Amino acid sequence: MDDLLDALLVDFKGHEALRLRLQNKTPFFGNDDDRADGMLRRVFGTYVSLCECTERADPRILRPPGISTFGREIQWRGQRAATPYGRHAGDILSSNLAPTPGSERHGPTAVIRSYCGCDFERLPNGVPLDLKLLPEVVRGERGVQTLVALLQTFVALGGWYIQPDVVDSELLRDAQAYPERYPNLTVRVSGWSARFTTLSREWQDMVIQRTAHQL
Repeated sequence: MDDLLDALLVDFKGHEALRLRLQNKTPFFGNDDDRADGMLRRVFGTYVSLCECTERADPRILRPPGISTFGREIQWRGQRAATPYGRHAGDILSSNLAPTPGSERHGPTAVIRSYCGCDFERLPNGVPLDLKLLPEVVRGERGVQTLVALLQTFVALGGWYIQPDVVDSELLRDAQAYPERYPNLTVRVSGWSARFTTLSREWQDMVIQRTAHQL
């Protein structure tokens, strides 16, 4: 623990082996792993309980709890220190209740199962799940059926709100280099959509870094 604390204070400078071990060996939320998902449920439950027991100055004003980044991932990155699961200070982390980018290792169904382990009846203001899929996953009639099955699974497991985005990271990188070729390319950002080429480079990079799932 002392070594970890020292590494966090210096943003892992001189501790790259430790950082990689943390990033690659930690059981992460989003992989249908009960150890990691159980920790998420613990944080979720604590947050909701605090909201439920906090007195309101005016009882006529409701204050239902919800979870949302709503595009603030970049705004908050400057306040983020290094994390104990191997991320550098200032890294852009997860949006809404999606897993941290790059930490999902077992596909979209595992992500959905992890997300749906939360008790959303206690979260009346809700929380989105952002899910990025490669175009070949939903191509053709079979792809449409696959997407329908994925959404049906989400509903059957009690999911609250899902935002699937079908996009190719390589295509997005090409759009960064040649924006004139993609004037109408639209992407889901966080609760809203935008023309990709109108976003700043920082926002574009955030959209690109999200893991693309194959089924």
